[in-house]
Amino acid sequence: MKNFIFTFVIVLATQIGFAGELDSVLIKARALNEKKDYTEAIKVYESYIKLSKGENLKDVYIEVANCYFYQGNKKEAVNNIKAAIVKSGFTEEDFIYSSILDEKLSSYALSVLYDDYFKLRNKYLATLN
Repeated sequence: MKNFIFTFVIVLATQIGFAGELDSVLIKARALNEKKDYTEAIKVYESYIKLSKGENLKDVYIEVANCYFYQGNKKEAVNNIKAAIVKSGFTEEDFIYSSILDEKLSSYALSVLYDDYFKLRNKYLATLN
């Protein structure tokens, strides 16, 4: 029983440490984004995506999309919105009400993705089953 408790405490401490490290990566990416250093922000966001193992990434994909859009790379911006739809369930309502997604990017991406939106959304829904 003591070994079980000890192991549990070690695992819990490791998880807390990893979560703190992960948070610091996201904080760094957002700080770079605020400084308009989009190239570096994208690199740090992408490392966050890899480290996070796909959990709670909807806003992060949108933040990356914004960075690409501000650089003038609309194709990559749309690709990240596609990832937000397929991997994290970004919805039509998110296009309209997101406080993170740039308004111009939202309009542009929705016009580009309009015909494919439901196919992309269904890919996400299929992952839930």
